[in-house]
Amino acid sequence: MAKKHKAWIHIGMPGAGDVIEPALAHHHAALVELGVASAARTTAEGFRAAVEMTRSHRDWGLKRGDVEGQWTRLVRRAEKARADLAFSQSLLAAATPEQVALLVDALGGYQVHVVVTTGLDDESGALARWQAAVRKPERLHVIETDGREPAEVWKAFGRVVGFGTASLRLDDVPRATAAFQSLPDALREVERLARRNASLEVRLEELDRKRRRLKRRLGQVA
Repeated sequence: MAKKHKAWIHIGMPGAGDVIEPALAHHHAALVELGVASAARTTAEGFRAAVEMTRSHRDWGLKRGDVEGQWTRLVRRAEKARADLAFSQSLLAAATPEQVALLVDALGGYQVHVVVTTGLDDESGALARWQAAVRKPERLHVIETDGREPAEVWKAFGRVVGFGTASLRLDDVPRATAAFQSLPDALREVERLARRNASLEVRLEELDRKRRRLKRRLGQVA
């Protein structure tokens, strides 16, 4: 019987672990060479999948059709790489047990591992909700981020998953920055802006699809 590939789901709290999501998307091509397929190739893709699984499309001003089927599409595309799968999205930290089960159901061909990076919020609730998804305690991994730089957290994540980060630098990985009087305020604003940008990307992608469909129709009429 063929050995199952692993699915690494990162559900970190807001904080230094936020770098993992954009880094996975930015380095998706290089990661495949290292045996890891990033399910999302852009942060917009990952955002849309997380919104679908958490049923929060209305909170982000989206329609159900904007996100429906996104998670399954990402998983099926990643399966073609015949490698381990990796996905990171902080919205999943708030997923209910039912939503967690639904997400894991699409990963039937994988051995599921969950990685939690600690942050300013209480992660105990998320840990409890995702415990059932991993089935075995050794498949639940916690990375402490207190006092760590993003590069250190990215390196620690790679070590858990099984890839080196020396050639996967963060220099070109997009990161939002803002000046605030306190770290908690800064982290909340960075997350808000990141999700807002991802929501806008989803809308732009939908408009582009409509534009292409209209262009094809006009071409047929001509």
